[in-house]
Amino acid sequence: MNKPETYNTLHEIRLRKELLLSEIRRDNQQMNLLWKELFRKPEQKKKGFTVASLMSTGAGLADGFMLAWKLYRKFKK
Repeated sequence: MNKPETYNTLHEIRLRKELLLSEIRRDNQQMNLLWKELFRKPEQKKKGFTVASLMSTGAGLADGFMLAWKLYRKFKK
């Protein structure tokens, strides 16, 4: 356990108070930065067509077409 500091003058107390206040403010700024970083929206990638998005869209269209074709053939009768 730390030994409590002793102060002999009011000036020493004021200096200690200013030191603690500056440390608290610095910690507060750091916590604010971390808090904002925690809830920051991720950077969005460029919009447009990429190979992966084209393949995903193409697969979805093919799947939808096959479902429609199967349903058409089933209820055609």
